[in-house]
Amino acid sequence: MSSSKLTIAIIGAGLTALIVTQHLALRRSRAENTDLLRDLAAARETVPQAAPAPDTGELERLRAEHEELLRLRGQVAQLRRERDELARKVAALAANANKPAVVQNAPVDDAWVQQMLGAPAAQQGAAVGSARSKMLKGEPMSASEKALLASLSQRNLNSLEGNPNEFADFQTAFIQNLVGLSDPQKGQQIHDLIRNTYEHAVANRLDIPSKPATETDDWVNRRHQLDRRATSAIQGILTPDERNVFDRAFIGVMGVDLGTGVDKSNYPRGFAGPP
Repeated sequence: MSSSKLTIAIIGAGLTALIVTQHLALRRSRAENTDLLRDLAAARETVPQAAPAPDTGELERLRAEHEELLRLRGQVAQLRRERDELARKVAALAANANKPAVVQNAPVDDAWVQQMLGAPAAQQGAAVGSARSKMLKGEPMSASEKALLASLSQRNLNSLEGNPNEFADFQTAFIQNLVGLSDPQKGQQIHDLIRNTYEHAVANRLDIPSKPATETDDWVNRRHQLDRRATSAIQGILTPDERNVFDRAFIGVMGVDLGTGVDKSNYPRGFAGPP
């Protein structure tokens, strides 16, 4: 073989070896790169990612909502306390409403008492009716009302029976204030009925001033029959509620009852209770 051919063969062999070597090196580099990429991916999976930066606007909104919630809770607690306090007050008022009213020991108004004693019969009857209404309801009377009733009881109110119109004024106002009657038509009917009753009583000497000193049985029975007719007629004018109050205060429409009892000798035996 000539020297030139030998040289070419050596160069060719060298180039082939170089190419093979570079190829092997390239394969190793690719393998290393593949391993590095795999390790990097694994590392990324195990290392936690950094939390995103907080949203300042969202934090402010959450803080405002929290503060509003606390404020509302405080208002609810206050309202509950006010509700409980109101419930206690209502319960106390209800309890007090069932207790008799307490009247202070105010002094007697002597001027008022004297004025009422000199007042017309209708005004006296209205005052007596108001006082008797309190007695029936269990309400205490004022000292002045008690003084007026005591003064009237010492007077001979039965003398009013000698004047039918004056007695009708007194007894009608008494009944109206006792039962709370506000119908003027009913009031006039009651007045007319009582006046007519006493006109008949005076004409037939069945009024108290005409009562005989002895042998009173016939007088008592005749007067009682007149009283029953008049009382029944007045009961028919009143409503059931008004009549209930009337019946508790009046044994009959004839005569004056200040709540201290009546003269039982003017009624049939046993009618006004045991003698």
